[in-house]
Amino acid sequence: MPLGKILNLLLVVLERISAKSAKLTDNLQTTEELPSTTTVEKTEVSAAIISDVSSFTEEDRSEIFEEKNAIAIAVSALQDELHNFVSGSAEVEGAIIISPDGMALASVLSPGMDEEGTAALSASMLSLGERIGSELARGAIDRVVVEGERGYGILVGCTQKAILLVLASSAAKQGILFLEIKQAVAKIAALLK
Repeated sequence: MPLGKILNLLLVVLERISAKSAKLTDNLQTTEELPSTTTVEKTEVSAAIISDVSSFTEEDRSEIFEEKNAIAIAVSALQDELHNFVSGSAEVEGAIIISPDGMALASVLSPGMDEEGTAALSASMLSLGERIGSELARGAIDRVVVEGERGYGILVGCTQKAILLVLASSAAKQGILFLEIKQAVAKIAALLK
């Protein structure tokens, strides 16, 4: 399972734990005030999290399971859409959907390409492109294009949650490629709502 998927799942669980902890804290009634600064050991925090998770009701566990399944379904749908996009165009050699912080959400890359490295570089490339656009007073950027002797790397924002990197051959016609990317972005954005 890619690291991005695992991290997304962990975020959901941590949000649940945080919400449950807040609910439990609200229900606590103490007669004495806590000191303004309290030192808590790492083991105490771990024990608190474990006891909090074990206090989940069957309904809480069911909700977490449903959210986990929804994430798995969404990731599967993203993967399918990406595969359809790459296989539907002779010039597109690969693609990856990443989060803005550089985690791979779905990918169809050539063998030997590092998914995590590609995701991290893509996030850096977008950040740098946005900074250049700002510094040169060009406004918000639509895409970042890298053209090399073997083809193109095109980075496009899908939503606030996802970025699409498309790798295309040098034989690709840019106008057609940009149109195909625009259509793929619309489909991917719909899946991320």
